[in-house]
Amino acid sequence: MPNLYCTPQEVKDAMPDGIQSSTTKYDDELLRLCNSVSRFIEGRRGCKRIFYPLLATRYYDVLKSSPELWIDDIFSVTTASYSTDDGDTYTALTENTDFFMTRAGNFNQPGSYDQIVISRNSAELTNWAAGQRATKVVGLWGFVVDRSDCWRNTSDTVRDNPLTAGATSLTVSDADGGDIWGMSPRFQAGQIIKVDSEYCEVTAVSTSTNVLTIIRGRNGTTAAQHTLATAIYTWQTVDDIKQAAIITAVKQFKRGLQGFQDGSANPTLGQMVYVKQLDPEAEALIEAYIKHPY
Repeated sequence: MPNLYCTPQEVKDAMPDGIQSSTTKYDDELLRLCNSVSRFIEGRRGCKRIFYPLLATRYYDVLKSSPELWIDDIFSVTTASYSTDDGDTYTALTENTDFFMTRAGNFNQPGSYDQIVISRNSAELTNWAAGQRATKVVGLWGFVVDRSDCWRNTSDTVRDNPLTAGATSLTVSDADGGDIWGMSPRFQAGQIIKVDSEYCEVTAVSTSTNVLTIIRGRNGTTAAQHTLATAIYTWQTVDDIKQAAIITAVKQFKRGLQGFQDGSANPTLGQMVYVKQLDPEAEALIEAYIKHPY
């Protein structure tokens, strides 16, 4: 269950005191819930964007030749190329020479890009060539609010010497210690971690042995060997989306404990609270990230 917008541990930490954060009794159910909620958010009211990193190649039709091309959310471009023969061959372009990356024309915003603009000084072309699969873009896709802060340093490193490409266990120094911001535990099941340029999914954490069980080569990356003391980073989902995921997961979990009833009572306040629909706070958090048509 890759690319969770919240982890089971984060959901447990947000639970009322009746659900102890340290218990593992509900971990399987919480993992399923976190995955379900994450996929729900992506499609909620046409949100239609991802909040995890994906290394991939994407192709775009160009219906009308112009300097601007709208694309999906991307936070790091590896290559951009154009074709004049409907995708049979491509010519590579150079960023900041032939093209610039923007977000709706804003060159200075810190987050993901959604537009490629041909430079007026490009010697290669003045407009994107029209045609099917006329543009090819390779890079890291996903929505972030700050390209420089979407990976957090865990303050931990690879302790295997080396971590081989086929290994599914990763030894660290302190699995439940604090990260660079003092947040703990630094490693949790459900996280995406980065070692060099490889992404791995954490499926289990042993705090007694400081060993992470991982799935290698996630999200378009390739499993590779990593040397002793290589830094480890964790992916940081946009805070609002993480909070919306936690709220929704807690609500669905509590509703399950109540036999999926549509409401609950608060005798002290004399209130009946209906909980079937999406929580209003989660709805408001997601609303700001809905992807509107170009």
